[in-house]
Amino acid sequence: MTAAVAVSLVGCNNTTSGKSQAENMAKELDRLCEMKDSAAVIALDDSIHSMENRLIAAGDSAAIADFRKALKESRKRNAPYIATLRMNAGAKKEEVLNDIAKDVMKRGVDIATVTDAIDEINENEK
Repeated sequence: MTAAVAVSLVGCNNTTSGKSQAENMAKELDRLCEMKDSAAVIALDDSIHSMENRLIAAGDSAAIADFRKALKESRKRNAPYIATLRMNAGAKKEEVLNDIAKDVMKRGVDIATVTDAIDEINENEK
C-alpha cells in the first residue's frame, strides 16, 4: 500500500506544483525510511528520480531547483539507508556510489552524506 502512495504522489502533476509535490515526497521518504519499509522506499526513490528527469526534460530550471531544494534534506538524511537498500537489491556498489556522487554534483548534497553512505555500505557488506 505504501508503494501505491509513493507512486500516486508522482501522478498528481495537475493538482500540485513540483515544489509542493517534492515537499510531500520528502515527508513520505522520511516516514518510510523511519518505518524501514524497504520496498516502498525504493519505489518512492525511483519515483523521485523519474519526476526529476521529467522536470529536466521539460527544461524548467526554476522547477528543477525548487524540486531539488525541497527534497535535499530528506535525501541527505536517508542516503545511507537508501544506498544500502539498493545494494541489497542487487545494484553494483559502483552504480550506487555514482548515484550518490551525482547527488553531490547536481543536487547540492554535501560530501559528508557521501561518506556516511559509503560507511553504511561498507558496514553492511561485513
